[in-house]
Amino acid sequence: MNFASISIERLEMFKMLLIGVLLTMMMASLNSLGQGLEKIIVEKYYVAEDHDTTAPGIHLAKNSVTYRVFVDMLPGYKFQAAYGSSTHELRFTTTTKFFNHADYGGIVPNEIPERNLGSYLLMLDSWISAGAAAEGNLGILKEEDNDSGTVVNTTGFLQSTNDAMGIPPRVRDGLIKGTIPKVIQFGIAKEVEMLDKKISGNEFKLTNGAWSCMEGSSGPTPGNRVLIAQLTTDGVFSFELNIQISKPGGGSEKYVAKNAIEEEILFEGLNFKSERTLVNSKKIKSK
Repeated sequence: MNFASISIERLEMFKMLLIGVLLTMMMASLNSLGQGLEKIIVEKYYVAEDHDTTAPGIHLAKNSVTYRVFVDMLPGYKFQAAYGSSTHELRFTTTTKFFNHADYGGIVPNEIPERNLGSYLLMLDSWISAGAAAEGNLGILKEEDNDSGTVVNTTGFLQSTNDAMGIPPRVRDGLIKGTIPKVIQFGIAKEVEMLDKKISGNEFKLTNGAWSCMEGSSGPTPGNRVLIAQLTTDGVFSFELNIQISKPGGGSEKYVAKNAIEEEILFEGLNFKSERTLVNSKKIKSK
């Protein structure tokens, strides 16, 4: 019997076992640092054409773009809140003004009647959300949508063929039927006035408040993407966000746009600024 060879074999087994334990510990450590947020997706939902600016009683600026902001998370994670504090300001800004629908718009899309979605420019209203896009409808990326049940604009608007927006909402509207999460607002009553249907502003800023979903909100598709805002403007659009998401096994993770401290996680994707002009203005073939 070769005792030397046995000792070497046991040593190699021990080394492999040790490496396995270390890798497991490293993965656990990474998970504890927060890996739930994959990215922030900014979708160009719609690019207005000249005819859209003629809607009666509704003042939409030429070349307005409707942006949708999605929180993209790993499976099992849920959106809990978007917040601003004295050390981590949250803001949506534009160099011009944000568009609010004068008749049926809402601060949150939960307030927007589904029966009115096909009227004029209601689908371009600006709002904050925890997943909803209208009464009884959750928001999803247009590329994840099928073309069944697409809202038909009965007033002849929202027919733009500008390919800067990708798939037009007249083809896939980015809506899916479902139970919409309730949005709870904390200390932002004055700030959300900017999203009121009678008021248009150029900045939504929070330094001591949040909007949230108490039970947590997960995306309605396997991609687990939650729609948290929609903003329409003809100006340069930018934002700086801070969000909190829940972990599958309990607990939460906080992600900030800058100056992370303690257990906060710095995430560069929470900062965004649009291009100054629409460089891509070709036409999409009708489908």
